[in-house]
Amino acid sequence: MVASSDQSRLALSSYLHNILDTPEHSDLRQLTALVEHLFHVPVAYMALLGTGETVVVRVGNGTEYAPRLGALQLDRLLAEPQLVRDSASDLPPGTDLGGLRFAASALLRATSGVQFGVLVIADRIPRPGFSADDLRALVDLASVLAGKMELRMLASIALEAELSLRESKENLSGIADCAPVPLIYCGADGACTYVNQAWLDFSGRSLEQERARNWISLIHADYRKAVMEECFRAFEAMRQFTAEAPMRRRDGQYRWILSKGAPRFRKDGSLAGYVGCLIDIAEYCGSEDPQACRATRRRCDRFCTSTE
Repeated sequence: MVASSDQSRLALSSYLHNILDTPEHSDLRQLTALVEHLFHVPVAYMALLGTGETVVVRVGNGTEYAPRLGALQLDRLLAEPQLVRDSASDLPPGTDLGGLRFAASALLRATSGVQFGVLVIADRIPRPGFSADDLRALVDLASVLAGKMELRMLASIALEAELSLRESKENLSGIADCAPVPLIYCGADGACTYVNQAWLDFSGRSLEQERARNWISLIHADYRKAVMEECFRAFEAMRQFTAEAPMRRRDGQYRWILSKGAPRFRKDGSLAGYVGCLIDIAEYCGSEDPQACRATRRRCDRFCTSTE
């Protein structure tokens, strides 16, 4: 099982790895070049980690020295900033840094505290004068770099979430537009926020007009109050509702419509809104009960040529 800190670091480094493509990759190279300039070193790079303290990517100059710098031991690098002023005197005999004599490192840490990498600088000559203040400056600079990378990660996550939400809405809208019956969605306040294409075909109004004009206005005046009261009671009780009434079609004719609505709830149980549909009873009246069908058609015929 992967530890929670490893999971957090994997998620973070995965996002960072993904955004290291152009142009972000070149931006980070510019930052490591700035580190080189400030500390006058030929080697400056960032190593980003995945799970199990495994380096997944390096960005900067001198990364070819990374295997040699491994002699500094990654677990030590991740524990605290490291400093080797002169490898000949600070490291055990026989330690080979591949021609490097000086090395220093600082942690790359997210604001959550998760360590997701290290910033490494090195030189081919010893730096006996590299002070504790210099090391603190490297640590501060690593914090700035980590902040930039984390901001990029957050921006990437936000963009992905926005695109995913937009795609989901487009997919849902496309599915709803394929429905053979008019559909409507109202928020928790009862205001219309969406209708599908079948609804627009029935009403003859645009989506903007439907949002601005209450859908209740399509109901025949003789039935409007009763339908409104039933809808209000359903909203108050957060339950399903069913109502029958003649509704005006785009050609001015009234059709006998069965309206059905159901509440939609958020994860916390609060009311998010209502989903409703309209069914033209005359069109969908079946033949299983001819007497009931004829009664329905008589009600429909009364309003088929009626206008307000």
